[in-house]
Amino acid sequence: METVKVVIGALGVAGTIRGLFAVWAGWEEFSIGKAEENPQRQSKGKDGMVYGSMMAAGAVSIATAIVTAMNAFKF
Repeated sequence: METVKVVIGALGVAGTIRGLFAVWAGWEEFSIGKAEENPQRQSKGKDGMVYGSMMAAGAVSIATAIVTAMNAFKF
Protein backbone atom coordinates (compact mmCIF):
# COMPACT_ATOMS: atom_id res chain seq x y z
CA MET A 1 0.00 0.00 0.00
CA GLU A 2 2.84 2.37 0.83
CA THR A 3 4.48 1.70 -2.53
CA VAL A 4 1.28 2.65 -4.35
CA LYS A 5 1.07 5.88 -2.34
CA VAL A 6 4.66 6.74 -3.20
CA VAL A 7 4.04 6.07 -6.90
CA ILE A 8 0.89 8.21 -6.91
CA GLY A 9 2.75 10.99 -5.10
CA ALA A 10 5.57 10.79 -7.63
CA LEU A 11 3.09 11.01 -10.51
CA GLY A 12 1.57 14.09 -8.86
CA VAL A 13 5.01 15.69 -8.60
CA ALA A 14 5.77 14.81 -12.23
CA GLY A 15 2.49 16.38 -13.37
CA THR A 16 3.24 19.49 -11.33
CA ILE A 17 6.70 19.82 -12.86
CA ARG A 18 5.28 19.37 -16.36
CA GLY A 19 2.69 22.05 -15.62
CA LEU A 20 5.34 24.47 -14.38
CA PHE A 21 7.36 23.91 -17.56
CA ALA A 22 4.20 24.71 -19.56
CA VAL A 23 3.83 27.95 -17.59
CA TRP A 24 7.44 28.80 -18.40
CA ALA A 25 6.98 28.03 -22.11
CA GLY A 26 3.79 30.11 -22.16
CA TRP A 27 5.59 33.01 -20.53
CA GLU A 28 8.34 32.83 -23.16
CA GLU A 29 5.76 32.73 -25.97
CA PHE A 30 3.90 35.70 -24.47
CA SER A 31 7.11 37.70 -24.03
CA ILE A 32 8.18 37.09 -27.63
CA GLY A 33 4.72 38.06 -28.86
CA LYS A 34 4.82 41.24 -26.79
CA ALA A 35 8.27 42.18 -28.09
CA GLU A 36 7.21 41.54 -31.70
CA GLU A 37 3.79 43.13 -31.15
CA ASN A 38 2.15 39.90 -32.27
CA PRO A 39 -1.24 39.48 -30.54
CA GLN A 40 -1.55 35.88 -31.73
CA ARG A 41 1.63 34.81 -29.92
CA GLN A 42 0.60 36.78 -26.85
CA SER A 43 -2.73 34.98 -26.75
CA LYS A 44 -1.04 31.62 -27.28
CA GLY A 45 1.36 32.42 -24.44
CA LYS A 46 -1.46 33.42 -22.09
CA ASP A 47 -3.30 30.20 -22.90
CA GLY A 48 -0.14 28.20 -22.25
CA MET A 49 0.37 29.83 -18.87
CA VAL A 50 -3.24 29.17 -17.84
CA TYR A 51 -3.09 25.56 -19.06
CA GLY A 52 0.19 24.97 -17.24
CA SER A 53 -1.15 26.46 -14.02
CA MET A 54 -4.24 24.28 -14.20
CA MET A 55 -2.11 21.21 -14.87
CA ALA A 56 0.22 21.92 -11.95
CA ALA A 57 -2.60 22.61 -9.50
CA GLY A 58 -4.70 19.72 -10.75
CA ALA A 59 -1.91 17.16 -10.59
CA VAL A 60 -0.98 17.92 -7.01
CA SER A 61 -4.64 18.15 -5.92
CA ILE A 62 -5.66 14.87 -7.52
CA ALA A 63 -2.62 13.00 -6.20
CA THR A 64 -3.25 14.34 -2.70
CA ALA A 65 -6.93 13.39 -2.87
CA ILE A 66 -6.11 9.84 -3.97
CA VAL A 67 -3.52 9.33 -1.22
CA THR A 68 -5.91 10.80 1.38
CA ALA A 69 -8.68 8.46 0.24
CA MET A 70 -6.29 5.51 0.41
CA ASN A 71 -5.34 6.47 3.96
CA ALA A 72 -9.02 6.31 4.92
CA PHE A 73 -9.18 2.60 4.09
CA LYS A 74 -8.85 0.37 7.12
CA PHE A 75 -7.97 -3.27 6.60
